[in-house]
Amino acid sequence: MAKEQEKIITVRAGSGASAEGRMFTRLYEDGERTMRAAKALGMYWLIALLCVLIPVAHFVLVPGFLVAGVVAAKRKKDMAEEGLHAQCVCPACGKDVRIDLEHSADIPQWRKCPECSTGLELVQDK
Repeated sequence: MAKEQEKIITVRAGSGASAEGRMFTRLYEDGERTMRAAKALGMYWLIALLCVLIPVAHFVLVPGFLVAGVVAAKRKKDMAEEGLHAQCVCPACGKDVRIDLEHSADIPQWRKCPECSTGLELVQDK
């Protein structure tokens, strides 16, 4: 079963102000990563199979989805940690915000404050 983890991070605004925040991630075990990779591969290959029925376009779509399936499966297999979201007080506007991480747990990340649209840098707390 995937485990959720919480990390302490620093959130910096472009003005130089910073605040402490928390980043939430999900950790996957080997078996879960293999299943996620198999599902991604199956989904893309099913789409490739359906694209066989599209005249002319199938010459591009079928090989494209076959290759995309392998690439997506490799990414899912290699992703041991998935970023969920971060929570902090925005150093620019002072509001409590939740920042979506778009599946990446890599740090540093640059996102915008959902309240004031200020650019924020999420960095690992030292």
